Amino acid sequence: MSTNQSVGTTSMRRLALAVGLLVAAGLSGCADDADTAEAAGRPTSPSAGTSASSALLSIPEWNGQDEGAQVPLGSGTYAVPSSPWSVAGFRVTFPAGWTVQYGHVYAQHSDQPDEFGFYAVVVDEIFTDACRGEGGTTQAVGPGVDALITALLDQKGGALKTNVTDTIFGGYPATRIDLRIPKHADLDRCQMAEYGFAGLQVWYSEPADKYFVLLPGAVATVYVVDVEGERQVFLTQVGNPHSQTDLAELQTVLESIEIEE
Repeated sequence: MSTNQSVGTTSMRRLALAVGLLVAAGLSGCADDADTAEAAGRPTSPSAGTSASSALLSIPEWNGQDEGAQVPLGSGTYAVPSSPWSVAGFRVTFPAGWTVQYGHVYAQHSDQPDEFGFYAVVVDEIFTDACRGEGGTTQAVGPGVDALITALLDQKGGALKTNVTDTIFGGYPATRIDLRIPKHADLDRCQMAEYGFAGLQVWYSEPADKYFVLLPGAVATVYVVDVEGERQVFLTQVGNPHSQTDLAELQTVLESIEIEE
């Protein structure tokens, strides 16, 4: 993607859909600091789940004609193959009510204020300044987990990075980073304001064709996973961080993830 590429009609639609994955958290509001968010019970350290059933289900193939349609998933354990946005395949178990969008964005309460979910994504560059976003420049991110972690922690533009911790995700070592926007940040000068949104553009993933837009009031969690030397990223969000039921369900789903060797 060009460092100064503008958002056209198609890209703007995808941008809006990407924002939709996070907008619920912005509408519901969340804790103003990481400690309060922790107390609310947001997901902390996903680890390898129990062995998946031998009767694995397949994620419905995305039909381009459906564009952003939310496709219902039946409850069960699914085999997710490697793809342009996932360096390794993984297994994940969903309870009833989950949907998939674009073949790889998984959510519960889709398109509702209390939406929560996750997706895997390949990130090879981030915006140098999250406020300027694509109106500024991009920074290439080299291989390995440390390069992305360093780039995120050094990124300018006003996003606060908190709760940087080592953890296990899908059976592999990972680093967790929470990102949020300060409560009284002035976002009118940022790139997203030109599109009618208040938020920060953290990255654009060309393989996944996804923007990561952080919105006011939202706390997004990035898991940077070391899969045998390969870098894999998982991004999660919770629309209502005060709902213990939603938090527990997402945690259970994340803990069920088993990344293939």
